[in-house]
Amino acid sequence: MMSVDLMSKLLPGNGKQLFACFVFSVFAGGVWASNMTADHSQFEALQQPFTDVEDINVACVSCHNQAEEQLHDTVHWQWTFPLEGEAEDGDEQLGKLHVLNGYHPNVVSNASDCGSCHIGYGLSSRVSDVIQEAAVDCLMCHDTSGEYFYNKFHQDGAECTMCHDDAGEANKDRVKDEGERFTLGLTEIAQSVGATSVASCGSCHFYDGGADGAKHGDLDSALIGAEFEMDVHMSPDGANLSCSDCHQSDNHKLAGSRYESLSPIDTQGVSALEGSRATCVSCHGDRPMHDEKLNDHTDVVACQACHIPAYARNGISTKTSWDWSTAEKRDRRRRPIASYDEDGNVIFASGKGDMTYGDDLTPMYQWHDGKLDYATVGETIDPAQLTPLNPSQAVRDGEAKIFPFHQFTSRLPYDVETNQLLPINLVGRSRDALWNGYDWEKALKAGARAADVEFSGEYDFADVQTIRALNHTVAPKEQALQCVDCHSENGLMAAVPNVYVPGSGQHSWLDRFGGLAMLAAFFGVLMHGALRWFFNRRRRQS
Repeated sequence: MMSVDLMSKLLPGNGKQLFACFVFSVFAGGVWASNMTADHSQFEALQQPFTDVEDINVACVSCHNQAEEQLHDTVHWQWTFPLEGEAEDGDEQLGKLHVLNGYHPNVVSNASDCGSCHIGYGLSSRVSDVIQEAAVDCLMCHDTSGEYFYNKFHQDGAECTMCHDDAGEANKDRVKDEGERFTLGLTEIAQSVGATSVASCGSCHFYDGGADGAKHGDLDSALIGAEFEMDVHMSPDGANLSCSDCHQSDNHKLAGSRYESLSPIDTQGVSALEGSRATCVSCHGDRPMHDEKLNDHTDVVACQACHIPAYARNGISTKTSWDWSTAEKRDRRRRPIASYDEDGNVIFASGKGDMTYGDDLTPMYQWHDGKLDYATVGETIDPAQLTPLNPSQAVRDGEAKIFPFHQFTSRLPYDVETNQLLPINLVGRSRDALWNGYDWEKALKAGARAADVEFSGEYDFADVQTIRALNHTVAPKEQALQCVDCHSENGLMAAVPNVYVPGSGQHSWLDRFGGLAMLAAFFGVLMHGALRWFFNRRRRQS
């Protein structure tokens, strides 16, 4: 448990009650969790030579007999749910199954390979409604060995390129140089299960998008045992929190989904029964700082805006753009190729096209109320404009705050007759899959069939933008934004609409003119005083 001194530094200005409640909840939660995490190596159900990961799940649910039903009702399982205010059987749906993004653009025509990594088994190649109830992959979250994800992905035959931009070539070279790291059998892995951890959550959330840290910008493997300067919450030298300390679970439903996220205007605090609400103010309150002038900002500025001054600042690059239009290119023998930058990042792959990366990036700032709009498969666009795939439509209305975002641009295919964004069939055994046949026309026709989208046969590529709110890699307070970062000419908040930041509208030439005017006035006063003294002295002498 963290020390009282450290806790006081992390939660200044909230009073003794908040501090006491937080310490009690952490202590009580830790005791409860440790008491409920038994030594699974002693359980009879796990004393067998497992050869398939599905068999481990059967053993798990023989004791945890409500876990599957609970998970079937969560976003982690279904990947879909109705829009807020829509009927349960309405057509308007969100979730990974329906939305488009600029990374691996769509699930619906690639569901079987997406299911190789996620927590279900046996997804069909065509899933357009909901993920049917089936066996749940318990070890994906509860493995403590760090080796299970390797067994899971490779047993299910996941396409290399889903996780590795270069079809796994970099990892093959690592194994040749360093030797095989994955040595435990499934039985040993099953017997070592326990509570979730940064590493187990990160085995999916750090590596999605094709590489470590590629998609989010604030989630990567550096959070495992993070340095204090990297993240004050997750560092062993800081609060030493795990993901589940903020993303609390209620019957396997985790707080903090980007599809169901709460408004940053959160006044409910930490519940004694339900724990954290996965917002900063649920733990820290809305006036957490000693300086009341700084506290005056919290009604319109989210904590993250100042306390995540930059992202991808840990030596692990994040993707900043992805041009799918250049995919297909291969070498003279028609074999797929990959190119790398000086840091080892894949900047071109035949199945994905050109990609760029960035480090130590300045966030994009805009109003955010916890909700984003999402483009879905078949979305109509204006190809002459940059199309936001998940814009924040929030304005300054008392329900939103200024938030930092990672912005990412892509070039995606669209139908030139209907201007609809097209789903891509990336994987599968057929030559229609882009990563098999490297033929855009066939891949788009197959994708359109799977998604029930009309396709004229004529296609081109258009620029789109995906944004992701930054919530992790919180820097020490000494590294937070300073007044001058915003209150200056061309300050960080200059592009945010409907906000006046004193000092941000300065003009250097006007400042110089004002300074010269002040100097002229000062010397004018001196000259006037000198002349008065001189003529007064002459009058007395005469």
